[in-house]
Amino acid sequence: MSESNASTPVPQGSSSLRPKAREALKAARAVFLETGYDGATMDAIARVGAISKATLYAHFSSKAVLFEELIRIECRAVNARLYEPDPQNASVEAELRKVATNYRRIFTQREGLDIFRILVPVAPRFPGLAKVFYEEGPGASIRQIATYLAALSRAGRVRIPDPDLAAHQFLALVAEDTKLAGALAFPPPRAYEADQLIGCGIAMFLDFYKA
Repeated sequence: MSESNASTPVPQGSSSLRPKAREALKAARAVFLETGYDGATMDAIARVGAISKATLYAHFSSKAVLFEELIRIECRAVNARLYEPDPQNASVEAELRKVATNYRRIFTQREGLDIFRILVPVAPRFPGLAKVFYEEGPGASIRQIATYLAALSRAGRVRIPDPDLAAHQFLALVAEDTKLAGALAFPPPRAYEADQLIGCGIAMFLDFYKA
């Protein structure tokens, strides 16, 4: 394992942490990506981060706590880059297309997928970590879309009794194909195929929930 983490980016969203904690997260990301969760050790993280174990444990009491914080920060960074739809926009279809295109980018451009790949093998043993990932990652995305759909429904532009369910359905229609492909590092669909899938998905969604 490399002794230097100079080429590893500092996790976005960690700016509010103390400098040593940020360095620990930067080192932890490099170690987790190289060895996976089970192969990573606090010794290795301290070594790569060029910090003492005492300093590392002063900020993070265990490897699980450190990984949980890394999950939280990375998921929030990804969600901060997602398009927030405007319920006042005259074209609901245009807003949903922006949402779909932006959401698909998470999987086709590997934003957040590295941490997801590390988590999946250990999720059955660490359900708390899996819950943090879901709540801060996909769950937050769904809540944002549901809020938008609820606003549209209140304005009478669509008729959606259950915005949370509708948000799940929408993402399944426009992005489900990217999830497994992204997790397996397959090449993304060609642009025209993605456009066709998004367009058909939005048409089906709006036809079902038309006012």
